[in-house]
Amino acid sequence: MASRTESASQADGDHRPQNSVSRPTWLAWGQLVRLPNVFTVLADVAAGYLIVAGGAEPVPRFVSVLIAGVLLYWAGMILNDVFDVQKDRQQRPQRPLASGAISVSVARAVGIAMLVGGVIVAAVAGQLVADDSAPAVNWTPAMVAAALAVSVLLYDGPLKATPVGPLAMGMCRVLSFLLGAAPHFASPAEFPTWLLGMAAGMGMFVMGVTTIGRREAEKTIDGFQPNLWTGTIVVALGGAMIGVAPRLDINAVAWQLSPAGPFLLLVAMVVFPVVVRGFRAARLGTADSIQSAVRSGVLTIIPLAAAIAFLGAGPFWGLLIFAGVMPALGLSRYFRVT
Repeated sequence: MASRTESASQADGDHRPQNSVSRPTWLAWGQLVRLPNVFTVLADVAAGYLIVAGGAEPVPRFVSVLIAGVLLYWAGMILNDVFDVQKDRQQRPQRPLASGAISVSVARAVGIAMLVGGVIVAAVAGQLVADDSAPAVNWTPAMVAAALAVSVLLYDGPLKATPVGPLAMGMCRVLSFLLGAAPHFASPAEFPTWLLGMAAGMGMFVMGVTTIGRREAEKTIDGFQPNLWTGTIVVALGGAMIGVAPRLDINAVAWQLSPAGPFLLLVAMVVFPVVVRGFRAARLGTADSIQSAVRSGVLTIIPLAAAIAFLGAGPFWGLLIFAGVMPALGLSRYFRVT
């Protein structure tokens, strides 16, 4: 006969396997939030801030939007597994919720709290003391964060399994990047064309990576997979969009790096290995090759953001963001990035 604890767990939808894998709680949470990926969201939010401001001033706002970005990203990762728990019990039973290492009800509560907390912190970021280059009281970060929170819920919930799932994921990265830039504009209507183009390029890149990984959880993948070819092409187009975006308003900003040649070349060098892995996955069609392409694509967000930071704020900030590759790669040996 089931114990009272087991009955309560089943009542809230948290059906823990009897043979669930025992693991340290911190390790399970690290896997749930895809810990290596936190450096990708720190990178793209920071890049959005730095490309506009040319530096980290005012520091309180810079730090606040970074925290808001991380909270919203982690909320998305947690709620993703909450929505997918039944499928994961079939395909990936080692995942923290599927294995019973973390309660589904606890994960749901933490995910929602982080989602709300991210919007609140973004709202606070707009009220902090600003310098002369930023609006004194600014609700733009809160508006972008709220839009990001809605996009996270739409992707994790009804849209993920649909054809527009990759587009929804790409929109999440567009808004994550714009969250970094938001403190410097009194309204989203003030976002310049080059900034929107750069955000769109980041979104296209992530949309392509997501398209490549549509079936990466499956152990065997047979036959022609058009999503692999399509995703790889979209990755390349996203990189091209990022590369040309600064030239949409060629005289608007005094860039730290020439957008005509060096920046475009730098972006091409960053994106090229992902494109190669994507075409390799399309040719081989194996789960391992697909997972390799997706892992490479996710972690490449960091050097992409570093290139953007270099363009707007100079080599110091570019190298500082690029340094995030090392801990991300180190942690990816112990935690999956997808």
